[in-house]
Amino acid sequence: MRIALVIERMDPARGGRETSTGQIAALLRARGHEVTLLCQDARWEHEGVTVRALGRKGLLRTRRLENFVHAVQSEMAGGAYDIVHATLPIPGVNVYQPRSGTMPAQAAAALRRRSWVGRVLAAGAMKLQVHRRYLANLEARLVRQTPCLVLPVSEMVARELAEYYGRREGVQVVMNAADVAAVDEQDWSHWRQRARYLLGAGPESTVFLTVAKNFELKGVGELIRGFARWYHRNNRPDARLVVVGRDNVEGYQRHAGLRDVGDRVTFAPPTTEIERWYAACDACVLLSWYDPCSRVVLEALRYGIPCLTTSYNGAAEVLGGGAGVVIASPADTKGLEAALGELHDVGGRQRRREACLAAAGNLSVDRHVSELLAAYARAPRLGAGDEHGR
Repeated sequence: MRIALVIERMDPARGGRETSTGQIAALLRARGHEVTLLCQDARWEHEGVTVRALGRKGLLRTRRLENFVHAVQSEMAGGAYDIVHATLPIPGVNVYQPRSGTMPAQAAAALRRRSWVGRVLAAGAMKLQVHRRYLANLEARLVRQTPCLVLPVSEMVARELAEYYGRREGVQVVMNAADVAAVDEQDWSHWRQRARYLLGAGPESTVFLTVAKNFELKGVGELIRGFARWYHRNNRPDARLVVVGRDNVEGYQRHAGLRDVGDRVTFAPPTTEIERWYAACDACVLLSWYDPCSRVVLEALRYGIPCLTTSYNGAAEVLGGGAGVVIASPADTKGLEAALGELHDVGGRQRRREACLAAAGNLSVDRHVSELLAAYARAPRLGAGDEHGR
């Protein structure tokens, strides 16, 4: 099968969508398919996968995206592909996988994490965001008018498609996946001991970990506030919080210091060896205001690490078997404190670890690719009833 995977920019350092796309491309090629990756520019390569960088043409971001959309449509018109699987909404593709969630849901998330005054200001600002409006219009046209197959990465995103677009037919959930580096027990133990020594955490200490690129979206401020309340209300239990990621660290450090947990909260830069932090922690926390299906949670589960997240994260759907705790939202302070207490309990963590490992086998990228291939077989042929809308 001749498959084109479409992504705006291909650099795995940018985040989970790019990492997932690279893993999918590699596995599709390993299964004998002809794989081409269409993007504006790329910092990625894999043996046997053709990477076609179509360029970033135009002075403004929206103009560059418009030109990219047209370039992809020209590629499709050439008839070189059986399947064009896009992670951004391009009219004419036969498979659309909204890995960042739907545009209306992203907008709703941006509003709900603000005060009512902030919501009014943010709503006004959104109307002026030309790039967002362009993407929203593309998605609406694709989902409402085009007979493509839509592959949400969680049931949560499938519900968004029904709520915002009335789209129920031609929708198939292909749950997100994450592969993790294989680590032997000796290395895991060594990493754990070293990292916890540097944190000042003993063998009996509880270390909570959060990994985020956008601290506001991932509820880091709410997590620090909730951690501080739990810490002080429970007679200062032996616990640490580690925040891995790049953002306005100084502001969040002050946030922790003002709540008298500055010595309990550690900020670490992004790393390509995140498994070392997974080894150090006892529980993973991701207080998402919006996440179609977080790879961080899936990675932690595959390592047997219990997780805490919110109902706004599609990955919460895999925690139902006891692998973690789900609270309503980052603003659910009582729920957060109770959940931190649950994950501080050693016996409870061990039971959840067993549930994590039981769920891990169904979270592999290999499973994800098998489901993609089955979906491709049911996708409409390219060009069926479509108007490119140039």
